[in-house]
Amino acid sequence: MKTLCAVLRLFPLVLTVVRAVEEAIPLPGQGKKKLDLVLDTIKTVYEGSSELAREFTFEGLVAIVVPMVSRIVDLHNELGLFQKSTPPSQA
Repeated sequence: MKTLCAVLRLFPLVLTVVRAVEEAIPLPGQGKKKLDLVLDTIKTVYEGSSELAREFTFEGLVAIVVPMVSRIVDLHNELGLFQKSTPPSQA
């Protein structure tokens, strides 16, 4: 139950970071780079939080966050909440 509560507390942070990264980098086909940026941000938060470090190893946190990010991105894409940019035309 304690882990579930910790995960639920993480959700707003992960959601905010995913939205911010997508807003900052609205390029298609850059999912891996965007995920890396999300994970770097989460790592910064993790390293500054003794509470998170007590509840999770960083690897354990990543195991929770990556599927969460995937579901958030999938839902936003399904609902059309992320703006799709069109690649520049090549003449």
